[in-house]
Amino acid sequence: MSLIKNLKIKGFTVSLAVIFVFAMALMVNAQCSSEKEIKEINDYHAKTPGGIAVCAKVLNLDPIKGDVTIRLEFIPGDDLIKDDGTLEKNIKFDTQSANGKAEVTFEKGKKMNATEVVLGMYGEKKEGSDYTSVVEDYPFDTHKADLSLYFYTKPDKKKEAPKDANAEHAEPNKEAAAAEEDEELEVPHLLAFVPTSSGYNIKTEKSKDSDEGYTYLTMTASRAGTVKLFSSFLMFLMWSVSLAVLGLVITVVIGGRKSELAMFSFIATLLFAFVTVRNSQPGVPPVGTWSDVWSFFWAEGILGLCLLSVILTWVFRKS
Repeated sequence: MSLIKNLKIKGFTVSLAVIFVFAMALMVNAQCSSEKEIKEINDYHAKTPGGIAVCAKVLNLDPIKGDVTIRLEFIPGDDLIKDDGTLEKNIKFDTQSANGKAEVTFEKGKKMNATEVVLGMYGEKKEGSDYTSVVEDYPFDTHKADLSLYFYTKPDKKKEAPKDANAEHAEPNKEAAAAEEDEELEVPHLLAFVPTSSGYNIKTEKSKDSDEGYTYLTMTASRAGTVKLFSSFLMFLMWSVSLAVLGLVITVVIGGRKSELAMFSFIATLLFAFVTVRNSQPGVPPVGTWSDVWSFFWAEGILGLCLLSVILTWVFRKS
C-alpha cells in the first residue's frame, strides 16, 4: 500500500512539474516575442528617425461575416514629433478598408492615436482547380485578406514672394505653389505584425511591390490544428455513438430483445444533445458545413430512425 501511495505522489508531482514547465515555456515565448518586437522598433527608429513604426494586432476574425478587424498603433520617430509627443506636421495614412474608411489624417500638434481597420476576407483558391474555399468547408476552410499601408505628408510651404515683386514673376510663382500643394512626400514606415488569433493559424506574405514607404501584406487564415482535431473527433464520436445505438435497436427490432422505456429517453436525449455538441465547436458556422454533411446530418438521421423504430416496435409487438 505504501508503495502504491508513493507512486501516486510521485506521479502527481511529475504531472505538476510538466504543467509548470509548459506554462513557463508559453510565458517565456510570449515575453520573447514582445521583447523582439520592441527591439525591432528601437533599432528601426535609431536608423530611421523620420519613420513610423506600426504595431498591428488582430482583434477579431470572422469568416462568417467575411471580415477581419485589425488595430494599428503608430509610433513616430523623433524627427516627426515634438518634445511633448505631438506631430511636427500633418501626416496622412492610406489603407484599404471594407467599411469605406480608407484615409486617416493625423493633424499637426496632435498625437497619432491608434485606429482600427476592417479588411474584407475572400476564400483561398485551391491549387490546380477553380474551386475557392468557403466558410462552409469548416473546419478545413482557408481565407485571405489584404492589408496595405502608405504614409505621406505635404512639404512645408515656402514663404511668399514680396508684394512688390515684378509682375512677370507672379504667374510662375503661382504655378510653383500649385505644384507644391500637389506634391506628396512619402514617409517610411515599419510594420511590426504578430498575426495571432484564437482558433486560427495566420500566415503573412509581403508583396514584391512593398518597400520602406509602401506595404502590401496578404494574410492567409486557416483553422488551428486543435480546432481541426476537435472537430474531427466530434465527427468520429457522432458516428460511433449513432452506430452503437443502431446496433442496439437492431437487437430489439430483429433480435427480439425487449423494448424498454429507458431506451426512448436515451435515444431522444442523444438526438437533441448532438445539436448542442455540434454547436460547441469553436467558431462553427450555421448548419450546413462540410462536417455536418459528413457526420451531423447522418447521426441525426440514424438516431431519428432508431427512435421511431423502437417506439413502433414497443407499440405493435405483442407481449
